[in-house]
Amino acid sequence: MVTEERNKKIEEYYSWTHPFGIAVHNISKEFNIGSLLRTAHCAKVKDFFLIGNQDYNAYAAVSSEKWTKINHFKTLDEFFAFVKTTSYNLILVEQSSNSKSLFEFKFPDNPLFLFGKERGGLPKEVMNQDYPVLEIPQFGMAKSLNLSCSGSIVVYHYLNKLYEDGKLGK
Repeated sequence: MVTEERNKKIEEYYSWTHPFGIAVHNISKEFNIGSLLRTAHCAKVKDFFLIGNQDYNAYAAVSSEKWTKINHFKTLDEFFAFVKTTSYNLILVEQSSNSKSLFEFKFPDNPLFLFGKERGGLPKEVMNQDYPVLEIPQFGMAKSLNLSCSGSIVVYHYLNKLYEDGKLGK
């Protein structure tokens, strides 16, 4: 039975979100998607996008899928067509020769962070477009982080910037 108090909590939860989105393209490790979905929920993301592979590990999501809006797109073309109709500013999260360090990156309003698959990253046709590319500095011998870790770092770095600018939600 859903109580009036629970209904109020749910209504309050849906009354606002932070002004950003997360998109993942063809991620093969379902646990990583579930974990990132959990981070997205904890950060009160506006939208979460699954492009291509749409499976995620519900155990890792810890019921976050109940409270976070998940949008599905079969292809990147469908996703890009949708993004053009929104106020989102797409940011690619990828290690590349033209990427900017997370430490130096200036976030635009309404960022939408796009992450690529674990092996191979984002397709070249995406990387060759004129989107800003954000990279998490790495100092160890292993030069990559898993998706859920990378996504969490980017999201909370962005939230910290909102906090520093006095724009962090409740």
